[in-house]
Amino acid sequence: MKIPKTEELIPLLRAMVATELVTTYGLKKAEVARLLSITPQAVTQYVKGVRAGGRQTALSQQRLKEMVREFAGKIAFRQRPATETELLDLAYEVLMMLGKPSPDREALPEEAKSQALRVLRNRLAAEQEAAELFLNEAIKAKDEMVSLLFRQIASDSIRHADIVQTTISAIEKNFTGSILPDPERLHMLRQHEEKSHAQGFEAVKQLLKNDVLKILLDSIEADEAKHDMIIEKLAELSGRQLRQSAS
Repeated sequence: MKIPKTEELIPLLRAMVATELVTTYGLKKAEVARLLSITPQAVTQYVKGVRAGGRQTALSQQRLKEMVREFAGKIAFRQRPATETELLDLAYEVLMMLGKPSPDREALPEEAKSQALRVLRNRLAAEQEAAELFLNEAIKAKDEMVSLLFRQIASDSIRHADIVQTTISAIEKNFTGSILPDPERLHMLRQHEEKSHAQGFEAVKQLLKNDVLKILLDSIEADEAKHDMIIEKLAELSGRQLRQSAS
């Protein structure tokens, strides 16, 4: 399969997302046009396969269709227009899949690398801006619990910025691997994490009259689910790394 160039990929993806929003999620064409910042006429042509050069077949792999469907689902759910950065992010994921290096070629394809760095730098600036915005909102908030929520978001944005900056550095230096804890250590950590949140907050939330406080407790449970995901994926990677070293 021929890999589309970057300038071809964005309109291809936009056409696929528009089609998904209409056919899978049942949105009206005017609403799809608003969410993708295009005209209703363009949506009609996308759905008919007239626009984007009829090149949708270049992105016919099942996994790519699933990626587009997931992206369209997020847009349909939140009802907020997709940004250019989000489309670039999706395009980067597609380029990485289509241009995935073979085992004897660890370096990223130059076009995918350039695209990735562009997306990441845009995201870094956005996260830094969000951190500053929500920190200011936390300072101005008159309610202590609302202030705490805003401080959480600001803290998350700072952490996100650190992750993005590290990813930029890794791509620029062509880092391809990490030193992982052994599976037994990760199993112990997972047990400790599960023990720490064995008791949920449902009974507590039923007693609370303050809905903002309920959101704060929900945020703890969301963090716990994230911690479980991180440790589980690390354990999978560590086990795979161990098997490869033994073979």
